[in-house]
Amino acid sequence: MIEQVFTDEHKRKLIVRVNRSNIQIHTERKDLLDYQFDLNVELFKFLKEQAVKVWKTFTPKEADSFGSDYWEFYDRNTDNNGYLEIRNELKFQSPNDETTLLYQFNKRRMESFIYDIENLIYRGDDHGN
Repeated sequence: MIEQVFTDEHKRKLIVRVNRSNIQIHTERKDLLDYQFDLNVELFKFLKEQAVKVWKTFTPKEADSFGSDYWEFYDRNTDNNGYLEIRNELKFQSPNDETTLLYQFNKRRMESFIYDIENLIYRGDDHGN
């Protein structure tokens, strides 16, 4: 397992854990149900690099089904759903206050997440922002 910690401008931390079949996003504390993290280019570069290593045929593409939309995921361990939104920052809703897990990506959800992030970054660059 590979683990990398990212810190945003507000000193908030995200812990990325890369396993053989998924990529998980954690925080340091279990009692945080709602968690925000600044958009971070280094985090996205790392996620994409690791996704290509975990899933050999990884290709960022638009979500075309409920199963490929990263907005929601099911955590089997807590029997609850977790959520992720992209606004001016990443907004996580943890599946449970008993876990540090904020989100778990499978291949298809990571493909649509990276697709959306790349479009967000590209659109910003395209308009000179």
